[in-house]
Amino acid sequence: MRQLARLLLTAATVMVTAAFTITSAWAAPPVRIAVVSASGSGIEQEIVDRVTNSLSNLTDVVVSTVNPDWYIVCNITEQLDPGSGSIRYNGSVITKTAGGQVLNTVAVQKYNQDFSVGGAAQLNKKLVDNAARDVINSASQRVVGPIQNAVMVEMETRERIIKAQNLADSDQYEEAIALLRPITPDTPHFKDVRDLIDEFEMELDALERLKAAAGKASKGRYGEAIGILKDVSSKSKRSKLAKQKSATYRALMARPAKKAH
Repeated sequence: MRQLARLLLTAATVMVTAAFTITSAWAAPPVRIAVVSASGSGIEQEIVDRVTNSLSNLTDVVVSTVNPDWYIVCNITEQLDPGSGSIRYNGSVITKTAGGQVLNTVAVQKYNQDFSVGGAAQLNKKLVDNAARDVINSASQRVVGPIQNAVMVEMETRERIIKAQNLADSDQYEEAIALLRPITPDTPHFKDVRDLIDEFEMELDALERLKAAAGKASKGRYGEAIGILKDVSSKSKRSKLAKQKSATYRALMARPAKKAH
C-alpha cells in the first residue's frame, strides 16, 4: 500500500509545471484506460472506437494502451440462423482494473427475426445491419455513465491517498487517518486503504510511545520508559529508534547512584 501511495505521489509530482497550470502540487494523476476488442470483430471495434471517443472528452482520463490502470473489454458474439430467419447478438462491455478486479459490466443483447425467410434463404441484410447498429449504440452509450462514476470515485480516492501520505510524512497521523476512513468498498483500493490506515495507526502508537517514554525518562523513571517502548511494533519505522532509546535507558539505570555529601 505504501508503494501505491508513493506511485501516486510520483505521478502527481511529474504533473506539476513551472507555470503552475494545476491547482495543487499534489494533484492526483489521471486514470489511464485502454479500450480493447475481445476478438477483433468489426462490431466490437466500432464499439471500441465510440467508447474511446467518448472517454477522450472526459477530464481525469487518458485513453492509452501503455501501462493502463483499467481495461474496457468489448466482447460481442453473433449468431445467424438463416433457417429461422433470426439474428442474435450477445455480449458484454467489461470495465476492470489492470489487476483483474471488475468495476462494471454492461450486458447487451439484440434479437431480430425475418418472418419472410423460409428454408435456406438469405437473411435480410437490413435486418442484420439494424441488429448490429442497435447493439453498437446500446453498448457504447450505456458504458460511459458507469465509467464516469467510477472515475470520480477513483480520483477522489487517489487525492485522499496522496494527501494522507503527505500528512503522515509530517507525522500528522490522526489527520491522515481521518482522510482515509470515508473511503468505501466502491473503490478497488479499499483493502489497500485499510492496510494504510493500520500502518498509520501503528506509527501513531509508536510516536506516542516514544514521547511518553521520553517523559518518564526525564523524571528518572527508566524502567517505566523501557516498558512503554517494548510494545513498539517491530514493523514500525520507529522500531530501531525505540530499541536505541531502550538501550540508552538501560545504561542510565545501570549507573551507580551518586552518594549524597
